[in-house]
Amino acid sequence: MRFLRLNEVQERVGLGRTSIYKMMGEGKFPKPVNTLGRNVAWLDSEIDEWMMDRIDEKRGLSVPKIKY
Repeated sequence: MRFLRLNEVQERVGLGRTSIYKMMGEGKFPKPVNTLGRNVAWLDSEIDEWMMDRIDEKRGLSVPKIKY
């Protein structure tokens, strides 16, 4: 397991900051965890799971509705 900073998340999923935070607000994207003080990071495993869910949706496979 590894923490990802926002720039790494953006590179990995191909979305910008605004899109990521909008989707988080809608419960459609994993939320970060506080690391130190006001610093936040995302768990790589949660980002990987989110990406696999998008792939499954695109291929028409059933995906359980996970609230992030």
